[in-house]
This record gives sequence, structure tokens and C-alpha cells, in this order.
Amino acid sequence: MATLKDVAERAGVSTATVSYVMNNKENKVSEGVAKKVRMAARELGYQPNIAARALRSSRSNIIGIISEDIATFQVNNIVQGINQTADRENYQILLGDLNLNSRIWRDGRQDYSLVMDYRDEIRDKVEIFRMVGACGIIYVGMHDRDITGLLRTDIPLVYAYSYTKNPGDYMVNNDNQRVTTRAVEAMLRQGRRRIGLISGPVESVPAYKRLMGYQTALMDAGAVLDPELIVYGDWSDCSGELACRKLMALEERPDALFCMNDWMAVGAMKVLKELGVSIGEEVVLIGFDDIELCGFVEPALTSVSIPLAEIGQRAAEKLIALAGGQACRHREELPCRIVERETFVYED
Repeated sequence: MATLKDVAERAGVSTATVSYVMNNKENKVSEGVAKKVRMAARELGYQPNIAARALRSSRSNIIGIISEDIATFQVNNIVQGINQTADRENYQILLGDLNLNSRIWRDGRQDYSLVMDYRDEIRDKVEIFRMVGACGIIYVGMHDRDITGLLRTDIPLVYAYSYTKNPGDYMVNNDNQRVTTRAVEAMLRQGRRRIGLISGPVESVPAYKRLMGYQTALMDAGAVLDPELIVYGDWSDCSGELACRKLMALEERPDALFCMNDWMAVGAMKVLKELGVSIGEEVVLIGFDDIELCGFVEPALTSVSIPLAEIGQRAAEKLIALAGGQACRHREELPCRIVERETFVYED
């Protein structure tokens, strides 16, 4: 394996000069010398030891990421956002993936409380990041939920797409309530008066916030809040199907449906088609998450898009600021946007 000295000999410069270039302090050397050093490093296949560099320094440029499952679209997009900020700010990332998506099933559904069973694995990853001198850690959840007590460390920590009740913790999430209010308000403006809500589980905090957004829109418009129009599911397409059957069996059917995730919306669409209901005309429909499937179902599903990459970018910016001793806000909720497709023509 090539060393710093090997690169210096190949380039015909001192090891100090190579160190300047490898540490992006090229203002200390000429452009021509920097180019020569980088070419020599490429020819020799030299890779700087970022862990050793961090241990020698009072402040490293390593960001540790603990992800609940990189295979899920939420986590994957958030990590991409973290990486974008890291590249821009000349930081490196180390990823510790818990691979939890397939490990937290109970009674045929995902039970996020089971994540607590993996605290030892999480502690191990924290210690690895500490050993390599990471400047801090970003914990990336696969569902925006309360994880108070899951993770403890004395190095800078930011929660992304997850949060705690501790007022001193730092976290970046999306705004569930206001975007739901906007969506339901848009339905009301277009003359919809029986707006059914297919909710997530009653114990889910994001579902609760979206429920508050739904209620706010109705109250602000002076519309009647009918409890029969609220049915709870478990985020699955099957639960969306069951909820929609219950709503469409009402004596006064809904003329609009707000579904708290896209999979439940897809289940609802299946029922509406079976009943011969014209989706987008007789009944309008909005989902939540804006997963890739939204553009492929027929008709294409209007949905709320969560700013996942932006959550990752902002989490990385916040961690870098904390590692540098700068003050920053503890809690941030980034705005979502409504992506218009065929099931509802959204007019803001």
C-alpha cells in the first residue's frame, strides 16, 4: 500500500507538501505542484487514512451515520442528502446500517417498538464512530416517530426523520400538520364537503399531527367534523382497502379521501374501481409520501412529497455546525409539497 512518502518521492516534493494537498490546503502550494501531487497519488493508488488523521486532530471531518435501514426509500434519500452536504463541505461519511426493515415484524405488521431491542447494536456503532474520531452522529429513522431513550452519547448527535421528547436534542423532520391542512383546504375550495380520512394507527404521532391538520382545515372552513368519516388503518394497502369499504358503505358517501400514506391510498383506489366510482371526478384522492408507485397506478395518484433529501442536507449542516461549536436551532420541521397528478388537481 502506497504511503505519503511514496507519493512525495514520485512527485519530487516533500511529505509536508503532499500532506497540504491531501488535506485540501492547496493555498499553501502552487497549482502546478498540487496537480503533480494528485497525479502521483492516483498513479500509486494512495488513499489517505482519514481515521488516523481524525485521531491526530482535535476536530475530524468524519460524519457517522446510523441508519435504521438503508434499503428503505426514506432512509436512502436522507442519506443521499447527508452525502451531498458532506461532499460540499469536504466531510467524509461512515455508514452503520441496522438493517431493521425485515427484523421488526410482529403479528403480520411492522412494530417500531421492537427497534428498542437493538440498542446494543446501536451502542456498538456509536463506539466505532467514537474510535475513528467522528465529529458527530446523525441517526436516520425509517419512520418519523418518537425514539426517546434509544440512543445516548456525549458527542454531537442529530436525529433525522425521527425525534425525541428531550428539549436539548437536535432533530430535523418534515411538517405533517400544515401540509395536511393545505391539502384538505384545497379539497374544500373545490366544493368537496364529505372528506373521508384514512388514518395511520391511532398511536402514531405523525398520524396524530395529520389528523390535527385535517381537523384544522374543517374547523377553519366551518365544515362539519363527522367522526364516521375517519377510519384508522395500519399503513398497509389492505388496511386502506378495508377503510375505504367502510367509508363507501356510509349512507352519505365521501366525495373526497385524504389517505395518510400512499399504500393505503392504493388500497382505497382498488375499492373505488370495484364500485365503479370515477376517481378524480366523483371522488378525489390524495396520498402521502409520494412513493415511486404514485406515477404508475391508474389514475396517477396525487400525493404529499416529503423533503427527504433536504432533511438529510439540513441534518448534516446542523451536525457540522454543532461540531464546530456553533449555536443552532434544536428542532426544525421542513415544509412538504403536494405533487399534483390525476386523482386530484391541486390548486394552492
